[in-house]
Amino acid sequence: MSSEPAVRRISRQGLVWRLGVTGVALVILAMGQLQDTNDYFPLGSLSQYATPRDLDGTVRSVYMMADTESGERVRVPLNPEGVGVGRADIESQLNRIVDDPSLLQAIADAWSELHPDADQYVALYVMRSTYQLEDGIQQGEPDVEQLTSWEVQR
Repeated sequence: MSSEPAVRRISRQGLVWRLGVTGVALVILAMGQLQDTNDYFPLGSLSQYATPRDLDGTVRSVYMMADTESGERVRVPLNPEGVGVGRADIESQLNRIVDDPSLLQAIADAWSELHPDADQYVALYVMRSTYQLEDGIQQGEPDVEQLTSWEVQR
């Protein structure tokens, strides 16, 4: 007597279901790649990891600063605990934010909601630092530019 398990063939319905799910996933993946967006994560574009960097090139880093009610300028914590969005989210929407800085109001509102007892933001600044590399090592101080700003509305 053989102890080998019986081989069961997949039903037509099971095959159609599996092919359909695979097809939908491939369409979403293709859309994410063609649109170069992370909106379809985890099936979105991962191009930031797909290309090598020039060891003698430049590296650009986007971040946000804020003026607080107490007059201090602080770095905005771009993470789920800080304002509910990450730096990659800001970078992926950078053109929209520069074109319409009022979108930054949502960042101030999120900070206020998540940290009601903290020093509140009165102005936000989207900044970009550009670092020059030589053999992959940062050379000198970065070139810092302000891309846009927003006076927080209360």
